[in-house]
Amino acid sequence: TTHTLISFPPVNKATGPLLSLPEELIAAIASEVKVDDLLNFALTCQRVHNLVKGRLLLNAVYVAEYSLQHDRLPLTTPELLRLALSGSDQAWHIRAFEHWGLRPEWKKWKTYPFDHYNDDPNWPDAFEDHTTLNQSFFTDHEYESFERVMRERLHLSDDETAEWMGKTREGSDEPLKGMLMALAPRLDRANFIAYDSWQSAQFHNTHPLTFLCRAIMRIATTPTALWPPGFLSLRKISVCTTSTLRHGHDAYYANPGEVAPLFRLPNIKILNLSLVGFHDSDEHEVGLEPHSSSVEELAFYCCQLTSAKQCKLIRACKRLRRLVCVASQISGHLEDITRLLAVEFADSLEDCIMRLSSTETLPFHDLVAKFSKLRLLAHITIEDLPLVDPTDPDSELRPLAEYLPTSIESIHFTDSPASHDSTAAQAFAFLRAISDLAGDKRCPALREVCIWRVVFRNRQDVYEGLQKMLRAIEAKGVRLHIFGAERGKEEERAWLGRASHEAMHRGYENGRLTAVESDPRPWEERDR
Repeated sequence: TTHTLISFPPVNKATGPLLSLPEELIAAIASEVKVDDLLNFALTCQRVHNLVKGRLLLNAVYVAEYSLQHDRLPLTTPELLRLALSGSDQAWHIRAFEHWGLRPEWKKWKTYPFDHYNDDPNWPDAFEDHTTLNQSFFTDHEYESFERVMRERLHLSDDETAEWMGKTREGSDEPLKGMLMALAPRLDRANFIAYDSWQSAQFHNTHPLTFLCRAIMRIATTPTALWPPGFLSLRKISVCTTSTLRHGHDAYYANPGEVAPLFRLPNIKILNLSLVGFHDSDEHEVGLEPHSSSVEELAFYCCQLTSAKQCKLIRACKRLRRLVCVASQISGHLEDITRLLAVEFADSLEDCIMRLSSTETLPFHDLVAKFSKLRLLAHITIEDLPLVDPTDPDSELRPLAEYLPTSIESIHFTDSPASHDSTAAQAFAFLRAISDLAGDKRCPALREVCIWRVVFRNRQDVYEGLQKMLRAIEAKGVRLHIFGAERGKEEERAWLGRASHEAMHRGYENGRLTAVESDPRPWEERDR
């Protein structure tokens, strides 16, 4: 056997084997470097930096241009999907996608209108009408790519793939958005904005989660399936987010079983659920294993659920840090939800924005004491606090710091019959307890106490006689929310109005579980 020896030119150890290659070959290699590795690649040496400098500058532009995307314009979604399918640098910079509706057929491919609630003449969205488009808008090669994604990346069955490919050819943009969210490699958050069901002629009379949740289920239940990059990177999803650009109540509804697949995303941390459960049925079971989800912050706004189904959704979390439940109708035994939190999440729960239901066997002060890491406690009433014997106004105060966790930072009190009927002496005892707590070294993190909804506000004379105590509490570094206690002159205080107070609690009291990021209006105009 004859062996032929092949000799290579000597490698310059000062530059390395890569830089010994021809310039055009190095440039070709540099163009294939992933965006997340591009900066490190550029920092290897001056010569490589010069080769990729132009691409680095382009990516700096892409950060501002592509990080936040929405579908109010009809061609945005297909353009972004094309970028994601081609692996372009632009797709890497998509961090947030806001979903404002569905276009179920080609004749609906036009800009979403906001005529009912938006009279801003400088609204940035230009009106686009592409209702004359048809299935020839996508090439045969693109349809083949869509089908391949559905089968190989999303693991839809043959029948499901055929169903959704048919809808895609008919002009439905729902599968386009689902594929975009699956393929955008660094997608961090998705926000499904509420849209008016009474305008279903313009939008669609169903919710927009069907394709997305079906794809998630198929991947999660296929043993050999790998999560696509967008589903891997998703950290936050908000369902039916309200906006003053649309009516707050006429919106789409999903039942708990239909949103349950969102809990299966591998790295999801924040899940905001609004208007869930009103059209509940047994067709979709929740089907979540206990402690199987990575969700750490779970919020319910204006939902209608049974306590059993809410418990299933909560129990799915491995480590629950924040729970919000406001303006919702929960039927069944609220004690079951409280017991679940106290037994399974006492060591992790930090923010609890819901009414904890105490019992005779587990009174409120013993219940709260179980949550060792609690920072925010909301919806407390005066009846919850074992301050004084109601039959003996002169009885000794019991310090709140005896049972509140040392981590507590914010306490929000709410309205109750006792606060309506309270006497000046009881009001004094209540504020004295707050004052003592503000100065107690056992609760060094306390920074905020909201008693705006405590209906002492109907007794202005009570607060007028306690101004010195109120100022003393604030002097200890604790911010007070009081109907009538806002920082002003030393002798008088301006009344804290409803709008000012709601602005302090933006994020849950008014249903804004998350911001509508693509709304260009100032905050004060968004909330009017």
